[in-house]
Amino acid sequence: MEPSNKTIQIEWQPLGLKTESGEDQTLLAAAQKNGLRLAAVCGGNGTCGACKVQRLAGELSPLSETEKEKLTQEEIASGFRLACKAKPLGNVKIHIPKATLLTEQRLQLEGESSLPDISDSARVIQTIDLTITEPTITDHRADSVRLKDALTDSGIANCTIHPALLSTLSDELRLLKWQPRAVLRGNEAVALFSPEIPPLGLAVDIGTTKIAAYLVDLATGQTLGRQGVMNPQIGYGEDVVSRIAYANATPDGRETLQHALIAALNTLIETLCEECGMAPKQIVESVVVCNTAIHHFFCNLPVRQLGKYPFIAAVSESLNLPATSFGLCTAAGAAVFIPECVAGYVGADHLAMLIGSGIYRTNNTMIAVDIGTNTEISLFHQGSVYCCSCASGPAFEGAHISCGMRASAGAIERLRISGKKSHYQTIGNQPPVGLCGSGILDAVAALRTSGIINHRGNFDPDFPSVRKTVKNYEYVIADETESASGKAITVTRADINEIILAKSAIRSGLEILMQTAGIQAEALDAFLVAGAFGTFLDVESAVAIGMFPEIPLEKFSQIGNAAGTGARSLLLSSELRKESSRLATRMTYVELSAYPDFNDILVSWMYL
Repeated sequence: MEPSNKTIQIEWQPLGLKTESGEDQTLLAAAQKNGLRLAAVCGGNGTCGACKVQRLAGELSPLSETEKEKLTQEEIASGFRLACKAKPLGNVKIHIPKATLLTEQRLQLEGESSLPDISDSARVIQTIDLTITEPTITDHRADSVRLKDALTDSGIANCTIHPALLSTLSDELRLLKWQPRAVLRGNEAVALFSPEIPPLGLAVDIGTTKIAAYLVDLATGQTLGRQGVMNPQIGYGEDVVSRIAYANATPDGRETLQHALIAALNTLIETLCEECGMAPKQIVESVVVCNTAIHHFFCNLPVRQLGKYPFIAAVSESLNLPATSFGLCTAAGAAVFIPECVAGYVGADHLAMLIGSGIYRTNNTMIAVDIGTNTEISLFHQGSVYCCSCASGPAFEGAHISCGMRASAGAIERLRISGKKSHYQTIGNQPPVGLCGSGILDAVAALRTSGIINHRGNFDPDFPSVRKTVKNYEYVIADETESASGKAITVTRADINEIILAKSAIRSGLEILMQTAGIQAEALDAFLVAGAFGTFLDVESAVAIGMFPEIPLEKFSQIGNAAGTGARSLLLSSELRKESSRLATRMTYVELSAYPDFNDILVSWMYL
């Protein structure tokens, strides 16, 4: 029989990388051919069981006897396979677990802003070390009364005890020999610890693509550890619109999306605590920030109305909920605080970014933009705050780009064109595998400034590195001999279109906010760029393609994950929680699709 020449496409998550495979090629071989390093201790003969992957969509070859032996029934039921044994029978989507993927993705966890100084009276969580009188034959006060009396003697008026603490109170008082450290939220005792054990807090920024988590000592304000992972909901849709459609069309879809987040957070909690020598039960307070759609998925709120005009949230006010209602593996009396959602898709993460950056205190005219799959923008001018949300799409995450991938080892992150040759830098200085968001932005800017493409994105076919394709032309950054996969890394006309669409969405949002405020770009005193992509992009490239206005480069500041900084600040300070509520009421939301001439403005920026 003649061998099949059928080409199969494999989408690798959470990398967002698409590769091609032959019909009779295992997933492991396809990964290795394209420069992806999967754990395969045994060299791919199936004896180690280390190359576990999960099928998200598409059809694979029947389960082998080796897989039946190496995988549990639960893993098999969840779609797990051994990459060295499974072969795709058609186009497939595959999730690579963290333990299997040897090339870690780069996740932005740091913010340029520092945490504020917080007075003891403004702390959300306080501790008091107590010495409680033991019961005697003549002193029959209940254990709860003894604790309340001791707290009252220490200056806590009208104190109460969290219901979850009541169930363990008697045992803990005796175990601690009547000398507990009482952990208080306001005047409520929520936990009892040994005096040497600090209460911990968890701050989490859940993005559409990534999750950043921080473990904080609530007594000192010190950040003990930080971890980042990909949002597991990617398997149900690259963007929030796709996930809303999944939730609406699938029985228990909302629950599935919520459970995916909770499982990821519990894994993060366990990892952070283990690394820091702490215990999850020390976590007594959490702050979670996210955009409006992710907020609804996290809280298992209705999303049908959020997916269609006029995009109304089910809940916008701040929430303070028991951690047990989410199934988080924290202290029984722990709470989860979620700041306000402003309107539309401008959510608590943007509010936290404004708090973390400190821009909310400014009297200057400033813009703050957090770029992601969904981009949020705020403009501060003369005491007013205008905000909007732009559907910038996943192009800046490397998705929908022919050689695109997320920011992991081997991704081209910087690129310049000098003469007739491109010069690039990859993450980890590894052989090139594909283009991440900052790389494709640099590439398009370099192609434009070098005259290789015109203002509409059309190629000059006479340039040496430009070659003909079936439908158009493409620019070759690294040829087949240079890339790790043996496949040329190129920028196509379709890739340029994706960037034009994404950048025009962001620029239109900026222009409409400035029009609403009645100012020109020259009036801006500062322009803050936040978020993972915003941290690594080249501002000059963003200005060159027209994504950002042409203002002096010194006015731009790249501030990292300011939403994470804001979440940690809100974890510590009750005053900042009040400030975030006041800020939310100050903000005027501008719905771009309802703005006069929005379509004309959007089209007017669809050039380079």
